Amino acid sequence: MRTAVDSARAATAATPAPTFSKQPAPAMPALAKTTETNQSRALLLLINELMSGVETRFGIKPGTLVERKLVRIFKDMPMETLRDWVESMNNCSPDHSEWQSLVENLTVHETYFCRDPDLMSMLADDILPHLLNLRKTQKQLQIWSAASSTGEEVYDLTFSALRAMQKAGYARLFDGKLVPESGWGLFVFGTDISNQALRTAKGAMYGDLGMGSFRNLPDEWKGMFEDVKIAPANAMPGVKYFKIREWIRQCTRFERFNLMNNRPPVMGMDLVFCRNVLIYFEDPIKKAVQTMLARAMSPGGVLVLGASVQMLTPEYFESRLGKGGPWYVRNDTRV
Repeated sequence: MRTAVDSARAATAATPAPTFSKQPAPAMPALAKTTETNQSRALLLLINELMSGVETRFGIKPGTLVERKLVRIFKDMPMETLRDWVESMNNCSPDHSEWQSLVENLTVHETYFCRDPDLMSMLADDILPHLLNLRKTQKQLQIWSAASSTGEEVYDLTFSALRAMQKAGYARLFDGKLVPESGWGLFVFGTDISNQALRTAKGAMYGDLGMGSFRNLPDEWKGMFEDVKIAPANAMPGVKYFKIREWIRQCTRFERFNLMNNRPPVMGMDLVFCRNVLIYFEDPIKKAVQTMLARAMSPGGVLVLGASVQMLTPEYFESRLGKGGPWYVRNDTRV
């Protein structure tokens, strides 16, 4: 379904580039200047109302760059049409297709495999051994990547967990596959607000671009991937694509989830990653999200936040520090 945002962007893209005469442009009449100024003010008021709706529904506080982007998208839409559309948006739930289209145009999905080598080392050396020791009786490890974007973090976590399980004797190589030992289970859950990002994550297919998903991939991680014989429909010419191997994908699941929801989509999590989204939230929303994450976790589980994100719910966690930054162990306090 074509949304108002899609239509506005298409109209902007289709507008022909202006041609310029060497003759000086005639002075704009005072009335025209006043009308243009009033329209600009009206547009900014509607954009601000729209941005307030984004923050209320999705927690994202749009800044100046987002405001400019929205102005570019909507500047050619008739003011009355835009006003009616914003009013209708105010009456729509966050799940409505118009809100979804708008958020798709505002969110950034830039990420890549092994994005933080120090964190991945800390995960392998400290966090996963702690969790595997904690769960050696239950023989089940459950991980949630909140705001998982296009899936790279989920597959990083899955491969790291399988390698840690192998090192601890809880997984083994079988027919070229790294699989949990009998009785052991690994579940890695990824959520994001963007349907577009989730489609990429579920497809598990990534192009080898210069600054793409593989820019920081260590050689020992290349076993995660297999060559793609049939390129995706949206493949870029001349780009080689690789797919996450099936034995890794079968440990994962992706769903859409809005972090503003105070009811977590999963419970009993042993490890929660929420690293690259809270920087866009104001402190009260950050605290509410951290509380929701704590509710999703089992005692002894580990929460990993972004390096610049402050822990605002210390009543639920014990702080530890490793070479990859702080990590937080869930205590027994009920949420």
